[in-house]
Amino acid sequence: MRTMNRYIKKVDQFAAAPMFCCSILFLVFFAGTLHLINLESPGIALKICNWCLFLLYPCFVVEAVTHIALGSPRWKFNLLYCLAPPLRICARDQMTGRAIWFPLLAWREVNQAFLERVRKSFSVPMLVIALLVLPLFAVENYWQKQIEASPLLADITALATGFIWFAFTLEFIVMISIEKKRIEYCRKHWIDLAVICLPMIAFLRAFRMAGLLKSARMFRLKSLVMKLYRAALMLDVINRLLQRNPEKRITRLESILLEKEREINAIKTEIAILSDRIASNPLSVYENTCQDDTPSQKAA
Repeated sequence: MRTMNRYIKKVDQFAAAPMFCCSILFLVFFAGTLHLINLESPGIALKICNWCLFLLYPCFVVEAVTHIALGSPRWKFNLLYCLAPPLRICARDQMTGRAIWFPLLAWREVNQAFLERVRKSFSVPMLVIALLVLPLFAVENYWQKQIEASPLLADITALATGFIWFAFTLEFIVMISIEKKRIEYCRKHWIDLAVICLPMIAFLRAFRMAGLLKSARMFRLKSLVMKLYRAALMLDVINRLLQRNPEKRITRLESILLEKEREINAIKTEIAILSDRIASNPLSVYENTCQDDTPSQKAA
């Protein structure tokens, strides 16, 4: 049993970096496929993405078969990675399920400190990438005819949109893998989830060849999906701008809390001093009370 566990750990450690790279590349080419397939006349770029996906997929199958043969405790997750290979990006270790492998960091235990570190690492780059949506939409609007007339420009525009989708999806996969309350995270980041899921409806285009959807209906569906996709991207940009620099807000609130705690401690200290004074000399307090009452009695 110990020998088998040692083999599982060795396979886990050996496959960590290569499979991380394979997962990232799979997500990159999948993003390209999702956005190039929307073009009326997809060119060689789509074929390259499809072939790369075809060549990368066996890596996930081989890893899954290896862990099943070794009897790894978390082999069922490898079957999930075969269904959705990008989820392999943040796969946890097979033995404990408490550590994740990242470039430059190697294996790191998933805890609150690690969560905050990853969250801060994504905040600024994702804000910059989200802002790229604005010039991209401007280009698509003002040079729409030129883009439609040039397959090369169409491919470049689609790949640029695909890069933005890739960044959003990568952030979501990483965060959902290390968050404890995953359903709560999805509820709070439903806009990100919409941005990720809407382009996948483009695969309905394949049904047109099967004759299940008419061309006109397919065109209307495609147009509606792309409008919803752009609207979701804009909402995400606005949401990120409104939530910019949450760390500064936390720091400010912590300083306010510290100041209030000092005031509360000062009040408690004064109450304690007065209580000790009363306990040590109750007669003086009684005399002071009587002196305070005398003028009122005389006035009466």
